[in-house]
Amino acid sequence: MIFSLAGYSQVKLDSIFNIIDTLPSLNRKLGKLENVSSKLKLSNKEINLVLNKIRSFEKESSDFDTQFKIQKSIGNIYFYQNKGNDALTQYFSLLKISEKLNNAFYIGTAHDNIAETYQLLKNKAFAQKHLYYAKNYLEKTDSTKQIGEVYNLLGTNFKNLGQLDSALKYHHLALEIRLKSNHKMGVAHTYNNLALVYSKLKDYTKAEEFLKKSLEIKIALKDKKGTAGSTINLGDVYANTNRIKEAKENYEKGRLLALEAKAGNFFKIGTQNLAELHFETGDYKNSAILYVRSKQIADSLNEEETNKAIAELTSQYETEKKDSEIAIQQEQLKSQLAENTKQKIMIIASGIALFMMLIAVFFIYRSYKQNKRNAHKLALINQVIEEKNREITDSINYAKLIQESLLASKDMLDKNLDSYFILYKPKDIVSGDFYWASETKNGFLIACVDCTGHGVPGAFMSLIGKENLDKAVAKTSNPGEILSELNRGVKRSLNQNENTKSRDGMDAAILRIEKEANGNAKVNFAGANRPLYLLKKDLAGIEEIKATKNAVGGFTDTNQVFIEHKINVSKGDTLIITTDGYADQFGSDNNKKLTTKRFKDLLNSLKEDSTKEQKNKLEDFFVKWKGKQEQLDDLLVIGIRI
Repeated sequence: MIFSLAGYSQVKLDSIFNIIDTLPSLNRKLGKLENVSSKLKLSNKEINLVLNKIRSFEKESSDFDTQFKIQKSIGNIYFYQNKGNDALTQYFSLLKISEKLNNAFYIGTAHDNIAETYQLLKNKAFAQKHLYYAKNYLEKTDSTKQIGEVYNLLGTNFKNLGQLDSALKYHHLALEIRLKSNHKMGVAHTYNNLALVYSKLKDYTKAEEFLKKSLEIKIALKDKKGTAGSTINLGDVYANTNRIKEAKENYEKGRLLALEAKAGNFFKIGTQNLAELHFETGDYKNSAILYVRSKQIADSLNEEETNKAIAELTSQYETEKKDSEIAIQQEQLKSQLAENTKQKIMIIASGIALFMMLIAVFFIYRSYKQNKRNAHKLALINQVIEEKNREITDSINYAKLIQESLLASKDMLDKNLDSYFILYKPKDIVSGDFYWASETKNGFLIACVDCTGHGVPGAFMSLIGKENLDKAVAKTSNPGEILSELNRGVKRSLNQNENTKSRDGMDAAILRIEKEANGNAKVNFAGANRPLYLLKKDLAGIEEIKATKNAVGGFTDTNQVFIEHKINVSKGDTLIITTDGYADQFGSDNNKKLTTKRFKDLLNSLKEDSTKEQKNKLEDFFVKWKGKQEQLDDLLVIGIRI
């Protein structure tokens, strides 16, 4: 039974922790605490006690695998306690660390957790986005069980969005993986989910087939709750195909199984469905009784009260049912003696049915009035929220003007570059990507920078980056040394050291261009995770000048050296520096990633075009590729024709 620890003493909670301390491995300790938290409704004080207990395990090992499990468990506790925002904060922190280590399994797992939390918060679009991320990363690993889980979640999310063909595709992929790995419970869940999709497609033959397969496994595994859910779903299939008797039997059976499993939600659904079926077949008395009981269950304050109410109501119902059967038998005997008595009984029964219908109408009307009052309150709340959103949006729009004023000016760019383009598309109003330039006695400097995050957090980071670039160029005009100075400046600005948790930073590419009298140029390039693409007018293909595989700030050592490349370029050659927003966009008909390879092929195809045409074609391709999908990140591409 689900219950609260609110009445427990500290000694009782300590006893639970003492038992956990006797377990031999960290995995079992964390698993037990998560299991307890998934079944108990904890107070805020109790949640903190559990979280402190988990954090106490950090001393057992400092390796990342152990720390990942501990931090993930903290997020899971928030998730089980329905604290979605706290869970998101924890999972995003986990994602950031995993991305720095570039570990596909950890990154995919973090995205998976984020997606499930967005589903908890009813945000289908964001859940979908992070499920795609999870899929793409986990498919690079051999974690078949987790890949199957992500496919299953994708299928469910597509079903909820009404995209049923995609839902079938991913549920069948999940089924294939789970059958190969002999994950029996997973197979049972996937059969059930496939049945739900086929029901929406009105293919009730396949829906029935998959539900029976699911039930066979769940019964063998003694999964009462799962059996209850699938049995009720089978009742829906029978009801939709007008097999009324079988539908009633399955609804009743599902309700009783839900009662045994203390699954209040399934009991409520089964009861409501059975009530509707009674009403449709003219059994208004039992329909009204069941409807009232389902409303009483829905109005329960918590699951403990719900389960108690279920037990009491069911007991009462069974008693009434037996009494009713006895009364019917007695009336049948009496009806043999006198037709008048039979008519009297019919009148009384009709009166009872009418009375029960009036009760049902009363509860419906009361629910309607309550909903109307709630709608009025919600309208007032929405009005306040809209006003606050307007104020916030106005502030961010003003911040956009400030940020744009700090970008390299068009006058400076036009003065120092003969032909160029800048494709700049922030994901939100303000951006974490920015471009910077400076005139020096040794040549013209230009950089594109991609800060951690986007929106307001990314914009704050861009201010830090711009300030430290200005300071760096006062000391040196060499791109590699500028990146080293920028690295030290960012770490200093964010107080980053081995004892702090701030791991934010930025990727960057910097060029210094020195024009020659004959139209050619000498170019010095240095990059922090961002390369230089060189389109030679007289050579096929595209040349990539590699960057140093370290970011600016974050985990990077304070004394990191960034390699500087010296390149001779001819008049008519094109230099391209860019952030990762273009290549990382998902879209096209199959919602797949654009990828760096496709981006480079596109650049190569535009070699002969003017810089203006290059910009327009890059923008048109991006918009077409993205389609109706959300832009995932800030976008910045800079092209310079020598």
